[in-house]
Amino acid sequence: MAANNMDTILQAVQDIIGYRFKERLILWEAMQAAGSNVRYAGDREIMDGNKRLAVIGDTVLQLVLAEQWYNGGTSREQFNQTLSQVASNANLDRIGRQRGLQRFVNGNPSQRQVVSPITMAATMEAIIGAVYLDNDLEQVWEVMQTLGLVPPSHNARESIDDQAYGA
Repeated sequence: MAANNMDTILQAVQDIIGYRFKERLILWEAMQAAGSNVRYAGDREIMDGNKRLAVIGDTVLQLVLAEQWYNGGTSREQFNQTLSQVASNANLDRIGRQRGLQRFVNGNPSQRQVVSPITMAATMEAIIGAVYLDNDLEQVWEVMQTLGLVPPSHNARESIDDQAYGA
């Protein structure tokens, strides 16, 4: 892909998620579905598309939700429900499409520009993983709020630090 196309995609995705990357190539990696024709992000080899970042993002998403739960005083059952609602592949796919992110996924050429639900969910997780690697959990929480990846009853103005440290 041409550099200007990459720049356009990265700018659009950053606008959607409300975060500016210090290391933009990690976001470029996050936008590469398994089987895409992009093999490198700068000097870094991209193995299996965004799957490696998706593993990190899935874990970080669960960690942020667990920290919110821990500081919120609700039951484990409520946490499990929240995790199922917010971090499910179906919800990640739905939110990614609502925000228009599927337009920027560089998919497997054999898929003919169709972004499957599992690919969209993995891309959402990869974006979360990329934000974490580029910054920290607080920034991940802000991006989650921007995207709507929060429990339905959560006050979007509260942050992890506010809840975790009683600010």
